Amino acid sequence: MTELSQVIHAVRSTTGAWIREDYTFVRITGPDAASWLHSQTTNDVEGLASGAGSHNAILDRQGRLQGHFTLHRWEDEFWMLIECAQVDAVLKHLDDHLFIEDVHVERTDDTLEQLILQGPKSMAFLATCMDDESGMGSALLPNEWNGVHPVELFGLEVLAFRISMTGEDGFVFIGETGECAAILQNLRDHSDDTLEAPVVVDSEAQHVLRIEAGLPKFGLDMDTTCLIPETTLERTAISYEKGCYLGQEVVARLKAYGSVKQALTGLVFQNETVEKWSVGCALTLDGKTIGRGMSMAHSPTLGRMIALAYLDRDHRAPGTVLSILVEGYDTAIEVEVQSPPFHSPPSREQTADSLYHEALDLFQADPDDSDASAIPMLKESILLQPDFEDTYEVLGVILNRHQRVDEAIYYMNRLKELNPNCIMAHTNLSVFYLAKGMIEEAEIAKAQSAVLQIQNATDERKAEEMAAQERTRIQEEARDRIGVFLEVLGMDPDDPVATFGLGKAYVQLGEYENAIPHLSHAAEVQKDFSAAYLDLGKCYEFLDRPDEAQETYQTGITIASRKGDLMPMREMERRLKSLAREEVSNT
Repeated sequence: MTELSQVIHAVRSTTGAWIREDYTFVRITGPDAASWLHSQTTNDVEGLASGAGSHNAILDRQGRLQGHFTLHRWEDEFWMLIECAQVDAVLKHLDDHLFIEDVHVERTDDTLEQLILQGPKSMAFLATCMDDESGMGSALLPNEWNGVHPVELFGLEVLAFRISMTGEDGFVFIGETGECAAILQNLRDHSDDTLEAPVVVDSEAQHVLRIEAGLPKFGLDMDTTCLIPETTLERTAISYEKGCYLGQEVVARLKAYGSVKQALTGLVFQNETVEKWSVGCALTLDGKTIGRGMSMAHSPTLGRMIALAYLDRDHRAPGTVLSILVEGYDTAIEVEVQSPPFHSPPSREQTADSLYHEALDLFQADPDDSDASAIPMLKESILLQPDFEDTYEVLGVILNRHQRVDEAIYYMNRLKELNPNCIMAHTNLSVFYLAKGMIEEAEIAKAQSAVLQIQNATDERKAEEMAAQERTRIQEEARDRIGVFLEVLGMDPDDPVATFGLGKAYVQLGEYENAIPHLSHAAEVQKDFSAAYLDLGKCYEFLDRPDEAQETYQTGITIASRKGDLMPMREMERRLKSLAREEVSNT
């Protein structure tokens, strides 16, 4: 394994860190800051709560991208994290649209420093640095993407932003000049029995990680000539619910009436290396230019060459295999189209669930309570998903059985704070208090548990009755719609809306066999009916016909990609991957 591969592997499996020098921090204040930024940018600003943030962008009147950044709110201030290469043009654009509003824009440039920490073990490693008997400093780290909160790290007050630069979980820390370099050194020197110190990630590895994550770079993979729907920024930087902003009409029209001619996607090379690849190189098929190549790298994670590329609507469906000519080459190269990212790590919630079940298996296989290895797994699960109630319960029980009763009480009280109506929190506390000889506390917890059991029994009956009423309402409405749709189809058997509606109604009734012919006909009548393919595939799934479901999703993804229907396309991609995983696990 090369040194580069080792660094990539470390970031993908543990943690990596570096000082980021190509971004700057801009502070925006004033009583009109929220409304002014909201009117100038593509994403919701006024709806941001203190401590929240979002990916954002600015456009010109033609909907062309002028710059993108993350924007974060802390109390009455807004903080912009933006590439240095973009900041002059973006701030000039904003200043050109600042008239009578009371807004102040302050650049920080060299006065602040930024530290990047990335990897699936970022949160767990930071907890070993920030948590001790005096408190849990890691609890202040933001949980939501683009969230921000001040924290103390190695005695230094810094701002922590939850941002991914690699596709992995991670943070951006901002401090005064020199502070982040000191923190990086402390992170490298910090020792823990279970976690390795972060590797330092150089610029070459940063480039590979960025491309594996499918993150386009402004000025390289996209520029001011690009319509924002042509880039991947549409997924994260646009709100279709907010009011007017410059370029909104173009963006809304493209979403409503059709897809862009070209769009940024990914290419995975099938065993070929392209030495003369250059950004902007023409890609041709059968003598016709179908796109342009952009950033490229060898992916140690995939073991293949990968690239970002703009492809036309007829050739960008995920899974399509193309035999293309690259500008400067005489022989065709085989590539497979893949919607970025190329590497999709599990979410925090998925990792927390995996750790929980692995720890549960260890606990169940340890009747003598001789193995404590489940404890750090459960603690990490809680770090990643602080509202995962089952983890607290199991952790408390295991800690108690290992005679660590004070810790068990601590985690049960955290569970009680999380959910005051959790019966098992009070039940376990009564047991743990009794083990400590705290008789009065044990009796109170036991009484609270008994009251909650009676109350929950009543609430469950009410919930079941309400759920039954809702199911009945939905089914009655579906039956009523069936009658209406049948009347319409009696006059026009090929009406796509009525045909799809009839199939959808049968799906709501759970009559999947009856739904299939109508959804199939809707897809035949209206060839680009993405939603029909999605529901048809679901019917095959519910009927345990995975091969037909996969074939339907593959066709639907191709059609949705051409039309630009991102939501049904993403859902079909997710379901197709899930079916593929089930197929592998069953072999």
